[in-house]
Amino acid sequence: MNSAPGPTTLPSTRDWVPETAFGKWFLSTNIWRKYVLELAVADLRRLGGEGVAGVEKMLDVGCGQGVALPLLMQHFQPRSLLGIDIDAAQVQKARQTAAHCGGQVSVLQSSVTRLDLPDNSVDLIFCHQLIHHVAHQEAALRELYRVLAPGGALLLSESCAAFIHTWSVRLLFRHPEGVQKSADQYLALVRSIGFVVDPQQTEASTPWWSLPDFGLLRRLGLQGRTPEVTEVLMVARKPGLA
Repeated sequence: MNSAPGPTTLPSTRDWVPETAFGKWFLSTNIWRKYVLELAVADLRRLGGEGVAGVEKMLDVGCGQGVALPLLMQHFQPRSLLGIDIDAAQVQKARQTAAHCGGQVSVLQSSVTRLDLPDNSVDLIFCHQLIHHVAHQEAALRELYRVLAPGGALLLSESCAAFIHTWSVRLLFRHPEGVQKSADQYLALVRSIGFVVDPQQTEASTPWWSLPDFGLLRRLGLQGRTPEVTEVLMVARKPGLA
């Protein structure tokens, strides 16, 4: 089985592409929280089943402003929750949110490709809409595999290339070029690292917010051909000790 003994040495390409001012603002809105984040948390909780609740330590990697922190405490009830983000300004905002969550919630600044965490030290990882922002996607997933305890789960939610490459997203947001993937490609990448993914714990969809008309034709019953998949959710497990 594949393993990752430590942080990977990377080429000189930046780990991430800084988000636009509009993007940072949008991620603080109730629209983002209600129609994207809350749904993803609830769906991943449902897909994960009882095995993902009440763990010892949970990690929110790429936590941004910390909007998900109280949701994760509510839905998963970990004994401790750690948020990590590479952006110093976002980390400061996330720390303010963490202070009002109750329980053991903390936030650190770090790159997902170089996590300052021991091997096998986290029981559950929430990774929402992060990997498509990362230039070195394989290295990022290998780091998540490294810090995840055997038998632990990675809760992954990703926007796919069909959405990232739309004109509106390219205009308003920033993402690394040449690394965007389809749902099947993300699934294959996760499995290539060594994670085990049960097909029953994977969902691919096309949310209304990812459509060019924001789902208007769908609501009117006038949508033509089936749109491409724009979002994938999966529960990926690190194999337990033999």
